[in-house]
Amino acid sequence: MTSVEEHKKSAKTLLNDISEKVRSGLVGERQKLIGFSASEASCDLLALLLHKKNLITPGFNVNHRFFASERTAREKLSFEFSQKTALVPLLVEQERYRNLLCYGREKSGKMAEDAIQNLAKIKEIVENAIGERL
Repeated sequence: MTSVEEHKKSAKTLLNDISEKVRSGLVGERQKLIGFSASEASCDLLALLLHKKNLITPGFNVNHRFFASERTAREKLSFEFSQKTALVPLLVEQERYRNLLCYGREKSGKMAEDAIQNLAKIKEIVENAIGERL
């Protein structure tokens, strides 16, 4: 079981790792790592929100595969919460970035930057919802 604190710690670690790659100018070179980290951080952020709002049990696992499509995401997250309309499309987009960046040929650094910007939007929504900065 993953606790709120574990999700928070994991998200912070992944966000810090991405920030370090940005500061070091390694976004283009480390795009696969950014793709994986941004996807995992997004799932941790969502899990953190859902736990804080008591919408999921401690044993519930938010998996990146939930966001293969909006339909799948809505099936996996069948309950309602106020940020759902804003978050689901961003999480689906983050999964798309993961697939594009992590598999196949290397992409442009711009795509990795777009994935980071998308993650920032997810983070902002979650932070506003839980009233806490990560």
